[in-house]
Amino acid sequence: MEKTDYEYIVIGAGPAGVQMAYCMEKAGKDYIVLERNDSVGSFYQKYPRHRTLISINKKHNYFKEREFNLRHDWNSLLCDEDDISFFNYSDDLFPDAGLLVDYMRDFTNKFNLKIRLNTNIVNVHREAAMDTRHPSRFTITDQNGKKFTCKVLVVGTGPILPHNPDIEGIEHADTYQEHTLDLKEYENKKVLILGGGNSAFECADHLAGSAAMIHMCTRTPVKLAWDSHFVGHLRAVNNNVLDMYHLKSLHALRQCDTKKFVKEEDGTITQTFEMELPHWNPPGTATFTSKGYDKVILATGWKFINIDMFDDTCKPETHTEGKYVVLDEHWESTVPDLFFIGTSMQSRDRRAASGFIHGFRYNVRTLSHMLCARYDGDELPKKTFPSIDAEELSKFMIERVSTTSALYQMGQGYLCDVVILKPQDKEKESGQDKMTGTVEYYYELPREWVMKNDFFMKQEHMMIVTIEDNHHRFPKMSVTEFFKPGDMNPRDCKCTAFPQGVYYSYKHGQLQEDLHLGGSLVVRADKQIFVGDNNPNRFTNKLKNLLNRQIGIGRGDHFERLFEQDEWEKNYKPWSQEEIERRRQMEMAQKMVTSECRLGLVE
Repeated sequence: MEKTDYEYIVIGAGPAGVQMAYCMEKAGKDYIVLERNDSVGSFYQKYPRHRTLISINKKHNYFKEREFNLRHDWNSLLCDEDDISFFNYSDDLFPDAGLLVDYMRDFTNKFNLKIRLNTNIVNVHREAAMDTRHPSRFTITDQNGKKFTCKVLVVGTGPILPHNPDIEGIEHADTYQEHTLDLKEYENKKVLILGGGNSAFECADHLAGSAAMIHMCTRTPVKLAWDSHFVGHLRAVNNNVLDMYHLKSLHALRQCDTKKFVKEEDGTITQTFEMELPHWNPPGTATFTSKGYDKVILATGWKFINIDMFDDTCKPETHTEGKYVVLDEHWESTVPDLFFIGTSMQSRDRRAASGFIHGFRYNVRTLSHMLCARYDGDELPKKTFPSIDAEELSKFMIERVSTTSALYQMGQGYLCDVVILKPQDKEKESGQDKMTGTVEYYYELPREWVMKNDFFMKQEHMMIVTIEDNHHRFPKMSVTEFFKPGDMNPRDCKCTAFPQGVYYSYKHGQLQEDLHLGGSLVVRADKQIFVGDNNPNRFTNKLKNLLNRQIGIGRGDHFERLFEQDEWEKNYKPWSQEEIERRRQMEMAQKMVTSECRLGLVE
């Protein structure tokens, strides 16, 4: 008799579903993945429509560690085998999307993952718990009426439906999902593209050489990834039309709110839109009509949940007009035991990389560990040190932030490592390099979950380890101003263009200190990072000094600066007060001119 009852069921065999299958298979769990199409990774058989991935495949990164190189391999799934890497499928920096399907198929076969294809789930139902011995379970029905049951349901269906706006006459527009790619259909035509994200610019880039004019319309300003440091915003690989607009080559962008489309007798489409005009005198909102469009394409994004799949017993809450499902700190929905993985994980994350494989693969692995701990009593992954050795622990923590790909990709404090220090006889051994006690080092946990977890927050000595950049601290700086090294003050390295390890020290849940390690181009603190770095041990020294301040172990006078004193005086010339004042006045004058231009007060 065919098995239909499982502890864990995953819906969707995209990258997230396959990653979860690998984690469940490795842990020896009772699971199955149900996929509606005839192949794993089937989304990439069609999307992106123009067949070039924007996830980088940078094979040559100087350092040899596989973990380090995953920082620049945005397509591989996580596993313990070196020979199954997307690096083996293409040398291109931005590969063809079809190769991702080949890679995922081979990955699935290599690890003999339990995936059932051609199984389209049409209904999800949740039975109420009868008692503690008979907890609630999900019943999942496919297109043929076949039913599966499970205790824990994980949904990884990805971008499942188009997120089209509610606009009168929207039926006259084509969609990103279905518009023709035949360039002859657009030759010398006037094309309107609704949307300002990567899919909209992907369409525009494809048509830029054929269409006579492309007008791109978006309700909000276009956000550039190089400015925001968020991988989901407009990437340089797609921004040719933006370049052409500013270089006066007919294509254009318009920030407006489209209200109506009308199809005229000659077959062209008229757009009615509103535009806010804060720089007019007086400021106001105007309504405009733009005529003569031969094609209109909707590239307004996706919904990451098909809410109709869930009946009233387990319908999760959503937000952003039904685009995202509401998730808590460890990706559980408002329905108990119902979790969402993959691109839907960006519901909680608009700063790191949860919307892409190179981000959510770590979220999925972390969630698998948390599921096994919660439902099966397994331990969360950790390393235990049998004593507190300042030298050993500092070197380990430096090597960790120097090579980890998880904290690198899911930085900004989204995923973190947690260090619990349990010293004994502290007063007796204070000042020595070693101390009786233990250290527990936990890997890759959601920081918000940690901050709400009593086990961690009640510890007498706890540290949170992340990798962060500080771009958000300087919102008025342009991307071209972030080319200079950060402040060399050993206790204040927050002004830097580069990501860096950050260590937060807590006592009974109260923040005691945060230490910014200092950034570098390669984000490594375990090696000499450039010629002339005459104190490569300064990073380890910073941690030794931190441990001394927080628990009294070791000395607290380890040298932390880049330059020795004589080198500092030779290589660094502080500005005089006159030079500082002159620079300040120049910057103020420039800001004033910029502000006046934006308000239309000067030409």
